[in-house]
Amino acid sequence: MKRSKKKFLSDKLIFKKIFFVGIILFFLGIPKNYAQEKNTYVIISEFEFEGLKKTREGTVLRELDFQKGDSIIMTELTNRISKNKILLLNTGLFYEVNLNITKWENNKITILIQVREQWYIFPIPIFELADRNFNVWWKQYNHSFKRINFGARLYYANITGRKDLLKATLQFGYTQKFELDYKLPFINKAQTLGASTNFLFTRNKEVGYNTIENDLLFFRDDDQFLFKRFRYGLGGTYQPFLYQKHKVELYYFHRIIADTILQMNSNFFLGNKNKQQFFSINYTFQQDKRDIKAYPLQGYFIEGQIQKDGFGIFNDRNALELNSTLALYFPLGKKKKYNLSFITKGRTHLIRKQPSYYNNKALGYFNDFVRGYEYYVVDGLDYFYLKTSLKYEILKKRINWKKAMPLKAFKIMPLQIYLTTNTDIGFVNNPYYKNQNPFSNTLLLGGGVGIDFVIYVDKVIRIEYSMNRLKEKGVYLHYSLFF
Repeated sequence: MKRSKKKFLSDKLIFKKIFFVGIILFFLGIPKNYAQEKNTYVIISEFEFEGLKKTREGTVLRELDFQKGDSIIMTELTNRISKNKILLLNTGLFYEVNLNITKWENNKITILIQVREQWYIFPIPIFELADRNFNVWWKQYNHSFKRINFGARLYYANITGRKDLLKATLQFGYTQKFELDYKLPFINKAQTLGASTNFLFTRNKEVGYNTIENDLLFFRDDDQFLFKRFRYGLGGTYQPFLYQKHKVELYYFHRIIADTILQMNSNFFLGNKNKQQFFSINYTFQQDKRDIKAYPLQGYFIEGQIQKDGFGIFNDRNALELNSTLALYFPLGKKKKYNLSFITKGRTHLIRKQPSYYNNKALGYFNDFVRGYEYYVVDGLDYFYLKTSLKYEILKKRINWKKAMPLKAFKIMPLQIYLTTNTDIGFVNNPYYKNQNPFSNTLLLGGGVGIDFVIYVDKVIRIEYSMNRLKEKGVYLHYSLFF
């Protein structure tokens, strides 16, 4: 018996519906198991550890981007293992890390994490420059030993095996300093909440009391301390994801200057005051997906901060500012010998009242500078800068010092050397103290070439030949030697 034309069209319509529903379900991921089987995947069934003496296993697992029971596509397995090796090196807890598969049954694997732990107690002698950078100390102040800080700094890391850190500083010389700082990354079972506390007291017999022609003017009195600073703070962190962190900090500041400084600059603390005290609170958000944090070659870093100074209790300061940082790193070429980086940072004040001279710092202080302007400071309410660098790796090797190095942790020294070309641009808005400071409210351009030395993964020395828009040239030394 022949089917009616009407019945045939009805069946055809049903078939079309089934076909399109199937297509939709496929792209929605319903046949996920089939796709995984086609690509073949493995499941992490267990972790094993070797070399852990003080660090807790949970602390190590918290730093990984895969966990027990996770599925990994076979084609991604090698890259994922290499990536997690870098994540563990970035903790600063280990100077050597290896991840290997020890068992492979069907599609289940066991990963062995082998580490060599760092020394966790570092009593480090202090012998450092008090000036903003090496060139300022060497040229402008004739490498005077009166501008040297000396003393001792104690780093006691991983006290509880949870990546916590205690820092104690006893310093003399140009700046007398006593500081205690303690950070505990995780205080709860889920390892998402952390806490910190900080105490600082410093005093100086020499003070930078004003800025003229974008140069810091100093006054010294060997018979008395001209500037005393006290700070106490508490902080809390929330880290729900491996690469993301939220931080809240509350500080109390108390600063006192001698009448001598007040006579030279009545706006040092504004309003002819010889002291300044206020509470400050800030919230910081970070998204950090850089490979090696001390010298990144791939990934990105985002940071945003809002800070409120002054709660109306002492009426010495009332400010609300926004700070932001964005850094991008791109490896180039098949062998990734080249690398391109962009680092931009900025600040703006939402409360536009006149700040004190001391609270008006912008570019030229420590890491916030435009290349070629290392001898200058540019103060102001708001600023931004963009640093661009193209790097080329000319050497990458491991040096074995053998018996020449008595400390086991430093016998093997990873060394990388890069040639760099650099271009910087910056701008500072200085509405209140711009007179006699020509670099305020004008475009800052600088750049040049350099050579970077990366030692023991996290210690960086930069030697750069740079020129600014005034065609002033110079060789500059920058370094970051973390312990």
